[in-house]
Amino acid sequence: MERPNVLFIMSDSLSPHYMGAYGDVCGATPNLDKLAQNGVVFDNAYCNSPLCTPSRASMVTGRYVSELGCYDNANEFASDFPSMAHVFRRAGYETALSGKMHFIGHDQYHGFDLRMAQETDYSTRYDPACYRIAYDWSWPSAGNSPPTGRGWMGGSYVRDGQWDNYTLHYDRDVAIHKEAVKYLSSKKEGCEPFFFCASYHHPHNPFYIPENIREKFKGKDLPIPSVPGDMRKRYGVMEGWLNDFHYQPEYFERMMDKENLQWLYETYFGMTYDMDSNAGELLDILDANGLRDNTIVVFTSDHGDMLAQRGMLQKRVFYERAVRVPMILSYPGRYNSGARVSTNISLLDLLPTFADIAGEPPPEGLPGESLLPAATGGQMDEDRVIFCEYHGEGVHAPCFMAVKGRYKYIYVHGHEELLYDLGKDPEEFENIITDAGYSAIADELQNALFDQFDPDAVARDAINRQRNRRYIYQMCLNENERQKNHA
Repeated sequence: MERPNVLFIMSDSLSPHYMGAYGDVCGATPNLDKLAQNGVVFDNAYCNSPLCTPSRASMVTGRYVSELGCYDNANEFASDFPSMAHVFRRAGYETALSGKMHFIGHDQYHGFDLRMAQETDYSTRYDPACYRIAYDWSWPSAGNSPPTGRGWMGGSYVRDGQWDNYTLHYDRDVAIHKEAVKYLSSKKEGCEPFFFCASYHHPHNPFYIPENIREKFKGKDLPIPSVPGDMRKRYGVMEGWLNDFHYQPEYFERMMDKENLQWLYETYFGMTYDMDSNAGELLDILDANGLRDNTIVVFTSDHGDMLAQRGMLQKRVFYERAVRVPMILSYPGRYNSGARVSTNISLLDLLPTFADIAGEPPPEGLPGESLLPAATGGQMDEDRVIFCEYHGEGVHAPCFMAVKGRYKYIYVHGHEELLYDLGKDPEEFENIITDAGYSAIADELQNALFDQFDPDAVARDAINRQRNRRYIYQMCLNENERQKNHA
């Protein structure tokens, strides 16, 4: 039997809450919704760290970020961790990547044969995916006081024009999509099998989309949040730290202004629509080149975005809009088209799934499970516990999440425990950790978490790595200053 190709499409910061396949009515994802109708939709998929670099490192390797030592947006991970690309190459596939993957440091491939959309000037320390390859983002955290009033993040959530065309530039002008189209167009029916990842920037902040696209969402029933006036007083330890880290106080009022929220959601939905249009073009190429019947299409995102819910921006927290991700697998005629799977899964499950597709044994010691049994009508373990970690920029201590069924347990090391019943409280407003009726599930999830992780060891490792990178980055700053003085 001819081996299937795999087209792996990724977005950045897309919560499933804003997709038609997951119940949204605003129409931002018509192509992905059609893909879902012809595929299997996983309703409860989670990232394993709510931040770009650690989430993607975890996804690519199928390992937890604390095993990789990849905690924040300035962390590289070692090249001797086998990746999903290595799995396919072992099986004789051509492997290619167009777009962002947040590979920090010198290894910009991690097993991929081809890396496209590379307009890279290494003197400016930017990687092919429009991201820094040096240690610029090594902010002290996880035990140190994070910087406050960083302004720019909050500024990217208000309409002031300074970020216009920033993200659009990378998806279009840096040729992420152009190179994706070029690569897929070169493949014809009967070609050697390929594993191709097209990874887009949209709808990640800063927020901008041309007016003709934003106007599509004017007058729509957008899910704009209504946040209680005392919401900031209700924040737990982790949220308080992160809001101090993210933005100056004046941005809170500007972001939560009614007109700004309208603009923010119209723009986010417009950016999502643009990403969906790009995905749709790739799917059309599969059809035109006779590849659809023998190509498995997988769609996901690296994490979500709070998008002013609870008065918060960005991700880095364990609320559903930050840690839930879409997950769609489509292989018409082989996978159960139109099926929905409610079992909790995570991005760690992708590498075992890809190994299953490639017919290769996965690397040893991976915690994830292949999704193919569920995609073909089988069962997954309903009692499995899904873990998520965040130990990076903005927090003072390691933070962990464990989800089993409808229950979510959060542990902020040395500071706080929280428990939510997502069945009764999907918006996560009621912390029931002290409710005696939930003590058994709280103890079970805490024990499972401590069996998997050593918070003290994670704290030591995260702090040491941050100190080392800050030392090196300071050297870079000093060297740049010396060069200026000698110019």
